[in-house]
Amino acid sequence: MILLFIFPDKTGAAFMEGIWLLLKMLPVFICVVLFSGFLSVFLSPKTVQRLMGKESGVKGVIAGTLLGTLIVGPLWILFPLYKTFLDKGARVAVVGAMIGAFAIKTPWIPYAAGFLGWPFILVSVALIISYAVVEGYIIEKVMSKAQVSAKK
Repeated sequence: MILLFIFPDKTGAAFMEGIWLLLKMLPVFICVVLFSGFLSVFLSPKTVQRLMGKESGVKGVIAGTLLGTLIVGPLWILFPLYKTFLDKGARVAVVGAMIGAFAIKTPWIPYAAGFLGWPFILVSVALIISYAVVEGYIIEKVMSKAQVSAKK
């Protein structure tokens, strides 16, 4: 509100730009929310627990990491999706690895390789996947300690 009085033209332009960006992001946001709702209703907790829960072990964390590389869009829009997975019984390590692997955009790899070269991209992808797996386990460890502390 203060900027509106100091810089009325720029503030108005910034407001209109913000509205324009919101309108551009709205379809993506609606799709993600609908997809999360779809998963919430149709994806059984048993299936999530089998594929992404404690029983999934390392395979579940790696699968979550690979799934994270396929997801595109802004990360903040995907938080309801991640919450749905957690509510259905996914391990914290799986969701943490998905978020970590989000840095890789699988459809963009050939495009990036055109600029940076395949050796650079392949090493980068391998490191990001490795870090995402480790990140998932670290988040799970920290969260489990935090929950134990909260219960005391």
